[in-house]
Formats: sequence, structure tokens, C-alpha cells
Amino acid sequence: MIKNILIYIAVLAISFSFAVFYYAWFSNFLLIVVVCLPVLSLICSLPFMIYSAVKGFSLYAPKVMNTDSLPYLKLVAKSKYGFFCPLLKIRLYTNNHFSGKSKKINFKYSGLAGKPVNIELAQLGKNCGLIECKTKWLKVYDMLGIFFIPVKFRYNTETLIVPKAEFIKDDIFSDKQAIIGYKKKSGGGFSDDYEIREYRNGDSMKNVHWKLSAKNDNLMVKEPSLPIYKNFKIMLILTDNAESNNIVMAKFAGVCMNVQKNEIPCAVSTTKAVGAYPLSSQTNIYSLYRAIYTQSNLGNADVQDAEPYSIFAGPEEVAKGKKTCFLL
Repeated sequence: MIKNILIYIAVLAISFSFAVFYYAWFSNFLLIVVVCLPVLSLICSLPFMIYSAVKGFSLYAPKVMNTDSLPYLKLVAKSKYGFFCPLLKIRLYTNNHFSGKSKKINFKYSGLAGKPVNIELAQLGKNCGLIECKTKWLKVYDMLGIFFIPVKFRYNTETLIVPKAEFIKDDIFSDKQAIIGYKKKSGGGFSDDYEIREYRNGDSMKNVHWKLSAKNDNLMVKEPSLPIYKNFKIMLILTDNAESNNIVMAKFAGVCMNVQKNEIPCAVSTTKAVGAYPLSSQTNIYSLYRAIYTQSNLGNADVQDAEPYSIFAGPEEVAKGKKTCFLL
């Protein structure tokens, strides 16, 4: 590294000046040690440098993380026995496709490479998004960081950073939606809503409404039902402010949990992308997040006659750093 070379040159110049102006055995000895130091470092480090370069390393990233933790990568030595690495340097090119943050990160490591080494991407912060990380080369240095062996190290990793869901009441849609009917709850089980009908062969005795059966002198059963909701179009009001978008996504995550739990038909749109993504109990939520983060075409979900439902963050909440937003 250039910094190490400049430091060595400075130390060598000081040692030489000291030997010239203060002629003595220890000044000459110091000069000889400083002159020989890079050679000694290379001789001692070269076997480990070659072994590190030949065995190589791998780079891994978790597929999904949440905003509670800083994003990170794992550097793993390919040798199962591990080895000593004098000094390793990797240049990482990172980009969050949602927040727009791009950083060039230089990572250094020295020591035993027997266990995976975490590379924290603190520069990107705890923001929602799709983090892409690319590398091209790594360099294995001697102990002084002057000589190095370049190693081709091409990796491209992606990590999906999902928000921590804000608590949303189950009846969040009660003031805006209209229940247009009921349908049988798949799998049965407990439900707050149910229909009363006459007993049929195969019905579980657990569902028999005994009081009503005694009153009507005929077996009546409670059939668990779910309400059929009006279709909604959820609009995410996204801006160029990462904190504001984090707030919106945290609220949206809570809405998603509510929507999928109650099987409310919805479509999702954003101010940063075209189209609408269908959201139901069968939707892969990670695929939905990826589509939002990459600001690609969200799809062709039917939003005709859908009731709009917008999620956005107020400026005062963003300024205070609160994870709250207003819902309209």
C-alpha cells in the first residue's frame, strides 16, 4: 500500500540522517535493520502469501436481513484447515438500489483465516433496500504491507433488507372498506365471523351450535367464515429521503401482515415505479419487496374500481426519526 511505502521511506530517511550526523555503532545498526526490514518481512511472509493466494477465499452474503442490524458480508477461507494471512485487502463496490447510497469500501484483515470473517457495511446504514456488492480483486500483502500478490476475486452478492413491521390493528381497514359478503374459511378453525346452517353429513360435532339446535329442534352448525373485502390499491408515497422511505416501508410491512392474515385483496403501487403488484395471502413478500426496491415495473394487477389507500411519512416524523406515518 502506498501509505505503508511512504511511511517506510520516511523511516529510512530518518535512519539515514541519524547515521550520517550521529556516527556511532547503534546508528549504523539501526540503518542496517531498517534497510533489511522489508526483505525480512517478505521472506517471512512469502510462504503464507503464496498459500493464501493459492487456496483463495469466498465471499457470502445473507439473502435476507431486517433493518435491526447493519448489513454485512462473510469472508471465508477455502482451506478447511485454515491458515495465517499476513495482510489481506479487498475493495468492495456496494450499492443500495432503494436508498441510492453507493460506497467504495476498503476492507483489511490480518490473522488466522480459519473461521468466517464478518465485513460490516456500516457506511450503508440501517436502510431498507436491495444491497448489491461487487468485488474484482483482492491483494495479499507481506507483514509490512509493502509487497503484495494480486488474486482475481470476482463476486457479486445481493442482500434484501426488509423493514421491521410496525404494529397495525387488525381493523385498520374498518373505516374505509365495505364487506361485500362472506366466504368459507379454508381449513375451518376459529373465526370471529361464522354462518349458521343446518347440519350436513361430515360436519364436525365441534361446530354444532347446541343452544340454537335445541331451540329449533334440529342440528345447526357454525361454519367459520371470512369476510370478502372490497379491492384496495395501496399507494406507497416514496421520496428521495431514505429515512422517510424507511418509515413508509415499516408501516407497509405491518399492512402486509394484516392483508395476508385477513385475505384482503389488494394491489401495490409506488410513486417511483409504474404498474401495480398483486398482494394476497399467496404473495411472496420478498419478491414484492424486491420489485419495490428496484423500482421496476410492478406488474399489471387490476386496480379498476379499487379504493385508494396511501401510506406516507410526515416531515415532522422524519425529522424526529420516529417510525410512524400517516395513513389516508
